[in-house]
Amino acid sequence: MLTAKRQLGVRLYLALGVLGQLLWGSYPVMAKRVLMEVPKFSLLLVSTAASLGVGAWLVRREGWPSWRAVARFLGREKALWGLAGFVVLRSVTNIYAIDMTRATWVQLVYLLTPFMVALLGHWLFGEAVPPYTYPALTLSTVGAVLVLVRDWSQVAAGLSGRDAVGLGVAFASMLSLAMYFQMVRRSSLRSAGPGLIMFQQSLAMVATYAVLTVAWGEDWGAWLRMAPGGWMAAAWVVLVVFVVGQVAQITAIGHAGATLITSLMPLRLVSALALGAWVLGEYLETPLQWVGAAVVLVTVSAYLWLQGTAARGRRRA
Repeated sequence: MLTAKRQLGVRLYLALGVLGQLLWGSYPVMAKRVLMEVPKFSLLLVSTAASLGVGAWLVRREGWPSWRAVARFLGREKALWGLAGFVVLRSVTNIYAIDMTRATWVQLVYLLTPFMVALLGHWLFGEAVPPYTYPALTLSTVGAVLVLVRDWSQVAAGLSGRDAVGLGVAFASMLSLAMYFQMVRRSSLRSAGPGLIMFQQSLAMVATYAVLTVAWGEDWGAWLRMAPGGWMAAAWVVLVVFVVGQVAQITAIGHAGATLITSLMPLRLVSALALGAWVLGEYLETPLQWVGAAVVLVTVSAYLWLQGTAARGRRRA
């Protein structure tokens, strides 16, 4: 009976992990829809304020005796603020990339993150490159190119200069996320739970976006002029992605393990493609584009699964 309960628990947390990945995959699409009506940093400020509230709730659940104790801990842990810098950089470049090019293309670039994590570990810290990294990266790159090129008689057709810059910014965003993962692995913040980390990073983002929205002179009155579709997209980003998605992902990682939940990352492209077609009209137009998307999905999934299997084997040994 205990085994059956444990298996049911694993399935539940795995389902939460799937939900979290699908919801975060919807973020580029829904955020792009909102950006048609409101300024960038105002959206980020509202969204991360909601995330800050969730983080505060999780902090209380983690058993901190008082907010003064939390403040003292955060004041001592300089590494946490360094990590927050990468989170802010990732978020800012992310929203610019989403605004400049197709949301589905941005999500496609982000699926290359596991490879960049491995390569940064090798280049910066002398780690061995995990098996299959180079073949998987090559296959994924080929698949991404197939998705990006719609007309092979005119390779650059449909890819504007703005798209090229947007893809470059998306790559920079992916690079900052990979660097964040590398720094997390090397931190010794064992006493900082996921709720506290989420609270501290959200606090850093809220402060940053409050400054940026004022510095850029953004028009907050645009929120009062939003169409119903814009409000629905904004509610999705703020409540569904930044609240439900955050809680689902944190809960799943805490109980099912980061390796298993990370292996579900390709699901983000699935939701981005589906919603991109429905909400933004960003369709894959040719058979080769569909082949490219399938190559990326299968390759990244297989790579993450193989790395997870190897990690479990090392732990048993």
